Amino acid sequence: MPSFRFALLTAATALSACGVVARPSTRPEPTGPAAGAATGGPSTAGPWRVAASYAPQGVTIATRAVVVITGDPSTRTDTLGATLDATYSWTPGGPASGTPGAPARPAGGAGGAGGPSRRRVTGSLTSYRVAVGGAAPTVPAGLKLAHPFTAEALPADGTMAFQLPAENSACTDPALSVLQGMHEAWIPLPETLTIGREWSDTTLTLSCRDQLAVRGVNVRQFRVQRADVENSRVVVTIERRAKGRMTAEGEQFGEAVSLNGESNGTMRYVLDVASGRLLRATGTSWLDFTFKSRRRNQRVQQSSELTLAWKL
Repeated sequence: MPSFRFALLTAATALSACGVVARPSTRPEPTGPAAGAATGGPSTAGPWRVAASYAPQGVTIATRAVVVITGDPSTRTDTLGATLDATYSWTPGGPASGTPGAPARPAGGAGGAGGPSRRRVTGSLTSYRVAVGGAAPTVPAGLKLAHPFTAEALPADGTMAFQLPAENSACTDPALSVLQGMHEAWIPLPETLTIGREWSDTTLTLSCRDQLAVRGVNVRQFRVQRADVENSRVVVTIERRAKGRMTAEGEQFGEAVSLNGESNGTMRYVLDVASGRLLRATGTSWLDFTFKSRRRNQRVQQSSELTLAWKL
């Protein structure tokens, strides 16, 4: 059986992939006037009411990783990089049936910090290129661009799920695996933020590696770290910490194989509270998983740096 090939695992499918689904939760929401209500100008004291944004926006997600594979039987190390470009927009929506809370802020992803919301995002994957070692970046084989996508917050727990590409296309259309990285761009936001406020959500991922469907569950915790004034506007820094698991079982070349791994990572997002739009984000992540079969066991460790930039 051939070894588990080098493959850059994207921000959501591996860098933050993968336990048990936790519903979005927050600490009690503070009360008080919106920022600047008393002084008439930008205030870094808070609280801040986050605007809902439904305007089309674009994002670039760049990932740079070092991958170490042991048990092959020798050890191999390589560097990989990927750059994703996409455009998308949110559809307004109220609380999902049977769930409490107000509509989530569209800058977010799964549900909202005040309660899950049935919401929909549509967009297009406009570019995706991968580079291994010093090779020139290339489009993965079989990936057709531009590729439309649709995702929706599920009413049961508010997690975002892709409707297009369809789940059953995971190992026939590389677009679904590539698009899992969009979970890094979709984060839930409370309607009101204040320094120190915390909340959490869960992302579910599905990707394909060597015809093996890999499922992940990732619990993300958010905290408002600080506020600054940039170009006469208040921007808030939100720290995200994530822990997760990823699993897969299947058959390759007539032989049973399995994959099990853990991940963790941190990100810092910068949010323009007046427009409700994210501006940029940077972070790091760590992935450690094993790939086992009757004849071969491999361990893969991946450390990555991520950069996200939104186009206004």
